[in-house]
Parts: sequence; structure tokens; C-alpha cells
Amino acid sequence: MGLPEPSLVEIIAPSLWVALFLILAPLPWQWTGDDAPMASTLRGVIQALPWMAALTLGVLLLLGSIGEPMPWGWMGPGMGQGPGMMGRGGPHQGMGMMGRGGPRQGMGPRVDGSRILPIHPRLWALGVAHLCFGLLLGWILADRERAELQEKASRQAMNEAQSRVLQGQMNPHVLFNAISGLTELVREDPVAAEAALVNLSDLLRALLTHGSRLLAPLGDERRLVDHHLALERLRLGLRLRESWDWPEALDALEVPPLMIQPLVENALKHGVSKAVGGGALEVKVAREADWLHVRVANTGPAPSDMKGQEGHGLRNLRERLSLLGAPDDALRLRREGDWTIAELRLKVKV
Repeated sequence: MGLPEPSLVEIIAPSLWVALFLILAPLPWQWTGDDAPMASTLRGVIQALPWMAALTLGVLLLLGSIGEPMPWGWMGPGMGQGPGMMGRGGPHQGMGMMGRGGPRQGMGPRVDGSRILPIHPRLWALGVAHLCFGLLLGWILADRERAELQEKASRQAMNEAQSRVLQGQMNPHVLFNAISGLTELVREDPVAAEAALVNLSDLLRALLTHGSRLLAPLGDERRLVDHHLALERLRLGLRLRESWDWPEALDALEVPPLMIQPLVENALKHGVSKAVGGGALEVKVAREADWLHVRVANTGPAPSDMKGQEGHGLRNLRERLSLLGAPDDALRLRREGDWTIAELRLKVKV
């Protein structure tokens, strides 16, 4: 078409603009001044127009500074430099005509070749196109991110609702097991049964306050476990031998509730209480970086199938861990010698 070959700068300019716009174009649409993920259409346009204009101009100046300059004016290279019109006196420069007083210097103002256009006209056209493209791209990317955030918030709300339902199922489950243990205590030791009823009321109160939250201090979980063990101490007596390694410095950590209590309950129900001479219970809680490690171990008969021995409490715990996005190995059960060991890993804030 007779056009000059594009320079290297003009070849890479579109890719440079696209790369910058993918990162910077959505920003003005996300300046809302509140918690909304995206500004309204009118506010977004008002914010995006000067932002994209400044960005486009900056890129144009950058490209112009490293590109080839062009003369000002409508005359291209070579115009005014070739042979002019022939007069009586011979060849003359430019478009001038020979007069009596000598050659005239063109028909218009003389072009000053020292003045240059810092930005090629083709880059200006490209800049206008990319300004419009940037406005549209910014709106599309910001709207897509808004939709993703809303979808993520909806999934989180659904998971929280399911987690609350599962936590609500734990309350009657814990009470059912506690009351089942009291029935035989009433026949064997009525005085101890009366004390157990007092402990049962404390356990119920702790369940109502602790189990209704999505996050709670670890110290509340300790008190809930202690209320549950108070009932088991009355029922099992010397058959229960406890060992604790739970630093009080960790009690302020925020964790999902009813995470350790099911492990302790499972150890007592399927391990210690089934052994003729009772058994030992070890509870260890430690922190490593941003992970909380819980280990509940008990002696007693070895279950034939670790998965098959999981009751309602452990199944409920696994489902809640899955809803919280915990890794698949967050809860592990294994047999080690005479001990059945349950290990739990929870993510905590540093």
C-alpha cells in the first residue's frame, strides 16, 4: 500500500498496552469507597476515563521517546527537498517560481525541520483505540471479579450454614451420651448421680454458648472437655487415668468449636470404657507456626476397623473439617501398640 514498514516499537506497542491494561484497567472500577466490590456504572466511567487517559498518554510518551521522530506539518519526508518547477533561469528549490528578483522560497511558510513530533501519528491513533479498549476491558474484568467474589461469598455462607447445622447436631449427641452414662450411675451410686446432674447442667450451658459460634477461644473448648470429663470421672472412677499437656498460653487462639471434645468422647466411649480395668487417656495440644496440633490417645481394645469404628461424632467432625477447607489428612486415626491415637491439625492465625 506504499506505507512505510512499522518499527519495532509499533510492533510491540499493542502487546505492551494489553499487558498494562489487564493489570491496571480494572482498578478505577474497584474504587468504591465502601465494601462493594465494584463501583456503579456512572462512577466507574468518571473514575476510569482520566485514569486510562493518563495511562495511555504515559505509554505514548514512552513509546515516542524511544521511537523515530516525525517532522511537524503535512509534508512528509522529501517534500520540499526535490526538484521544483523550472523557470527561465533553470532549476529552483521547492515549489518556488522565478521572478525578477530571484527565486521565491515556496508558496507558504517554511517548514522548520528542527521541530519534531515526539509521537508518531500512528501511535496516536493506536492510543485512542486502546483508550476505548481499556475502558471496556476494565469494566469487564472488574465485573468478572465482582461475580467471583459474590460466588465465593455465597459458597462461604453456605458452608457456614452447613457447619452450624452440623454443630447443632453435636449438642444432642453429646447430651445423649452423657445421659446414657448416668442411667447406670443412678443404679450404682445415687449420690454420685446427683453430682453428675449438676455437672450435666454445666455441660449443657457450655454447649449452648460454645457450640453456637463459628469461632471460639480454645480455652472454651478446654472447659467443655473438662465438663464432659467431670461426668466420666464420676462414672468410671479410678478406671480413668488422665494425662494433660495443654498449655494455657494457647487458650486465646480462635478455633472452630467442638473439635477436640468429639475426639475425647470417642476415646472414652470406644476405648477406656470398654476395657475391663479401664484405661489411660492422654490429651496433648501444641502449636507449630500457624498450625494447631491436637493428639488424643487412649488405651483399650483395638478396633478391628478404624473407619468402621467411627461414630456420629467423628463423622460429623470430618464433614465440618471438609467445609472449612481443611486438608484431607487434617484428622488421622491410627493404632500404635496398645494405643489408639487421633491426630488433628487446625489452621490458626499467626
